[in-house]
Amino acid sequence: METINFDKRDKVKNIIENKINKNDIIENKINFKIAVIAITENGKKTADKIKKVKDVDLFFQKKGIKELTGKLFEEYDCIVFISACGIAVRCISPYLKSKFEDPAILVVDDNGNNVISLLSGHIGGANEITKEIASILGANPIITTSTDTNKKGALDVIASKIGGYIKNFRESSKYINSCLVNNKKVGIYFDENYIEEKEKLNLSGFEIIEETSIEKIKDLQAIVTVTDKIECFIDRIIEDENINYVKHIKLIPRKIVLGMGCRKETELENMLNEFYNFAYINNIHPAAIVKTGSLIIKKDELCMQELSKLLCADFILFNTEEISTCDFLFDKSDFVKKNTGVYSVAQPSAYLLSNGNVISKKYKKNKTTFAFGRMKG
Repeated sequence: METINFDKRDKVKNIIENKINKNDIIENKINFKIAVIAITENGKKTADKIKKVKDVDLFFQKKGIKELTGKLFEEYDCIVFISACGIAVRCISPYLKSKFEDPAILVVDDNGNNVISLLSGHIGGANEITKEIASILGANPIITTSTDTNKKGALDVIASKIGGYIKNFRESSKYINSCLVNNKKVGIYFDENYIEEKEKLNLSGFEIIEETSIEKIKDLQAIVTVTDKIECFIDRIIEDENINYVKHIKLIPRKIVLGMGCRKETELENMLNEFYNFAYINNIHPAAIVKTGSLIIKKDELCMQELSKLLCADFILFNTEEISTCDFLFDKSDFVKKNTGVYSVAQPSAYLLSNGNVISKKYKKNKTTFAFGRMKG
């Protein structure tokens, strides 16, 4: 049995007790649902040009645009107005919440000469869609966000590309982006499980930190670490070298899945205590967990439901047929088979949730079982 370092184990407990804030979770949007509103005949012709190349929904009407906009705000990731900027601004103004919630808003002039990224340029993806539609129309893309005009990367864009959790996301993004725009030294480090992410990202303005270049850390204003670990290489260097003056921000990709099992009516406190141990032993940050799973007969177990809520993770249930497709790959228990109809629950659940990439041994203690997987891609 592995010895528990309770100081480090309590880091997991503190993360859960201080709560994982849903507002600090950034989704990686892959397929944008785009609406295009045209008001004039020329505007409709421009909209048709976009439709020929890109999958968009067209709306052509001259009245009731503000009411239509309200409906589209709830249903679409991006709204493209083929109109004057003033019309777009008046239509969207009643529905604005924040740049972390609003859809991307673009404005294209009737003749398709200019494409303007008006709202949610980073998180909403408006800047990228602006470039794409401008390319389709042979138009001029107009982007005004500071990091883009200064040809720098941006933390909120990186987060939206990867999909993950950053504690105090708004303040952290503002701080890092301000440092980049003002030519301060900002490092970025990818742990071994996320090195491939570098190829997808605009890291202009960041200094790439490798494990062979730790001396660079001492000269930085801030460092961003892309990791799903509670303690990674950068944490250890900062602690060992006492580099407390460098602001350290973690971008935690939400790629980890948690398979769970428990005896009937296991107490939440018991479930949490064993989860703290399990996460610490495997050095997995709780905010990295995007899905939890178990056998369908466990659907009413409050301890599993509550743990999933605390992790802001989807709780997914599998039937015996699904679990049976892979339970033979793991340690078998005749007792579990007799009571559930399958030989194992936690590891097969992690296997199914991660599409076959289980990354931990089974943890079994005090009426609970756990297993971690990591989603690929």
